[in-house]
Amino acid sequence: MLIPLLISTVLTAPQGKFITQIDGFHEPVHAIWLPDGSIAVADRLADEISVLEVTGERLKTVRVENPLKVTKIPYSDGHFTYEEPEYPDWLGSDIRKAGIPCQTEDGWIVPDITEHSIRHYDTEGNFLSKWGVHALLPHEGEGKLHYPNSVDISEDGKVLICEGFEGRIQIFELVEGEPESQPLVSNVAHFGKQIDSRGDLILVAEPEMGDLYLLRTGLDVPIELTRFGGEGDAPHQFKWIDGFWLGEGEIKVRGDGFIKSFAFKHDRENRMKQVPGMVKFQTAEAFKGNVVQQVGHNYYPLSHSVALSLDGLSMWSVDAVGEQVVKFSLPDFEVRQILRGFIEPSGVAIEQNGNILISDFGASHIKRFSPDGEHIETFGEKGTDYYQMLKPAGITILDDGTIVIVDWGNHRAQSYHPDGSWQSTFGRGRHWTRGKNPPPYSIASNMGTYKVTFSPSPNEMPLNEVFELTTTIEGGGVIRSLRVDAAMPEHGHGMMTDPSTVLQEDGSYKTTGMLLSMPGLWEIYFDINNGQTIERAQDSLILDP
Repeated sequence: MLIPLLISTVLTAPQGKFITQIDGFHEPVHAIWLPDGSIAVADRLADEISVLEVTGERLKTVRVENPLKVTKIPYSDGHFTYEEPEYPDWLGSDIRKAGIPCQTEDGWIVPDITEHSIRHYDTEGNFLSKWGVHALLPHEGEGKLHYPNSVDISEDGKVLICEGFEGRIQIFELVEGEPESQPLVSNVAHFGKQIDSRGDLILVAEPEMGDLYLLRTGLDVPIELTRFGGEGDAPHQFKWIDGFWLGEGEIKVRGDGFIKSFAFKHDRENRMKQVPGMVKFQTAEAFKGNVVQQVGHNYYPLSHSVALSLDGLSMWSVDAVGEQVVKFSLPDFEVRQILRGFIEPSGVAIEQNGNILISDFGASHIKRFSPDGEHIETFGEKGTDYYQMLKPAGITILDDGTIVIVDWGNHRAQSYHPDGSWQSTFGRGRHWTRGKNPPPYSIASNMGTYKVTFSPSPNEMPLNEVFELTTTIEGGGVIRSLRVDAAMPEHGHGMMTDPSTVLQEDGSYKTTGMLLSMPGLWEIYFDINNGQTIERAQDSLILDP
């Protein structure tokens, strides 16, 4: 049924004005308005479809295995349907990745998932308007969009947006006017689900931007050596990265229907510094397989969801839909063993002693099994703090036994000691710009609530070397947490690390993993969270070449 959206005849360039949001879902993939004004939500990860009021009160829940879409049908008999989404025939290249759209009598409303925006078109596909402000931090919400995967609209113009990544839905009203301005720096890079390691190197990617990052271990947090790939159609570039494998001096990347090979040289005795151009493109080979490339008797796992045994005679593969992890013999691919007991498994890796580590995307923790399949332990805590994880994905094991996990739901990675205890948090720099405050290193927060005093170690903040900050905060009562980061406003990027800040016994905060990689103007910011509000203090400095 097409919605007779009366308001669209008045608004020539509709924009969204935030009303409210409803949290508490696992991974909603589709949300719609029902005729009585309530909302139906298909929650794929929870295996259920729920009906709720706009206040968030749940009226009804029906268990449906892996629901992908819910349709406008009466629900009093307890039955729901779901089907593949319908898309307009004209949907073109101006949308990077379309979510489930909504059709009205006057046209279409389409969510662009990876552009974090909502687009309006007329019935012939002519673009009318675009709105939505990309959240710079995971879980911001309150009008900020983060991977909107479906949209629906009521007859009075209330727009319902589903965000599966965030486990929430947001409600907007359509108004006329200019869209809200985007942040000055909005190209926030983060890790995809894939990860691999070899020696003292870690390979991660930002699939949306086509970038791959080669990181080096050995300090408190891994440091970026080089970036390669990039978004585009050139042989060495990618529109999307599906998986990769890191070898000794070689890298294979799966994306856009190809396996692209790269070569590099690395001496682990060299000093810790960036090496632009370190990775060289070699070849691109068409590939129609799935997640494993076979060359002769060698197998190359090109996904975080598969792992080869240490002897090379078997392979573990994640079956996320079946909620199990299966062991196959090689080369005949016969089923040898099945591990169960997950909400939704995602990544798998093999430790040096043969134990199997599996990330549970749905439960936000890691499970360890013996080579015989016996469950040994579960570690990891669900959440957004520096020592917690949300929707963990790829896993890799470093030479010293350190476990590195892509904390996909928090746009970062976590490292754990072999016993499962937390070690560090790292990721791509986050990006803001802010006003200038000159030294000395005592500053007031922007609202004047706090006095922030910080000192680096070494005493002068170095260029392209990791350093620490010790920070004390006065005023404002109880402080829940402190977040420290830095950015270069003139270049539009942040640090190449995601520093970790820990409260010390003396009441100060210690931040490790600070890295100012380029000469020029840097701005350092301190986000102080008292549990209700986050207030920012900032300072700036210029690093000479």
